[in-house]
Amino acid sequence: MLKIKWSQDEIALMLRRLKMSLEDRAAVHRIMGEVLLRNTQRRFRREVSPEGKRWPRLSPVTLAARRSKRGILRDSGELFGSIHMQADARQAEVGTPLKHPKVLVHQYGATIRPKRAKALRISGAGSVVPGRSHSDLFVKGVKVPPRPYIGIGREDAADVLEALEGWLQHRLK
Repeated sequence: MLKIKWSQDEIALMLRRLKMSLEDRAAVHRIMGEVLLRNTQRRFRREVSPEGKRWPRLSPVTLAARRSKRGILRDSGELFGSIHMQADARQAEVGTPLKHPKVLVHQYGATIRPKRAKALRISGAGSVVPGRSHSDLFVKGVKVPPRPYIGIGREDAADVLEALEGWLQHRLK
C-alpha cells in the first residue's frame, strides 16, 4: 500500500504559488513571446513558412545582383535583425516593425514597378541574360513571391505549451 502525506500548510503554499503564477500574465506572455521569437528566427534561417513550407528559390537575376550568398532574405541581415518580441500583461507580440519597407513585400509577395522611370534597373544582373554585355538589367517590373516568416505554426503551440508547463513545474517546486 502506498501512502502519501502532505501537510495542509504545504498544500496551501503550493496552491498559493500556483495561483500567483497563473495571475502573472506578464511572465506567461514573456515566455510565449520568447518561444515564438526563437521559432520564428529558426524558421527564417531554415527558409520555411510558419506552416513548414519551403520558400520559393531566388531567381537567377536576384542571385546575380546579390551582395551576399547567405540565404534567402538574408542579403544584408537587416530584415532578420529587425525581428523582435514584446510582451506585457496584456499580450505577446513577435514580428518586424510594420514601417520596415520589406515586411509586406516578403510576407505576402508583390509586384514592383518603377514610379518615375520606364524601367527598373537591377545592377549587376545583366550577366545572366545570354549574349548581353552590359552589367545592368532593365525590366518593367519584378514579381516577388511570398516568403512568409511571421506567424504561428503547428509546432509553435506545442512548444509554447511545453515551455509554460516547465515554468509552472518550476514555480511549484
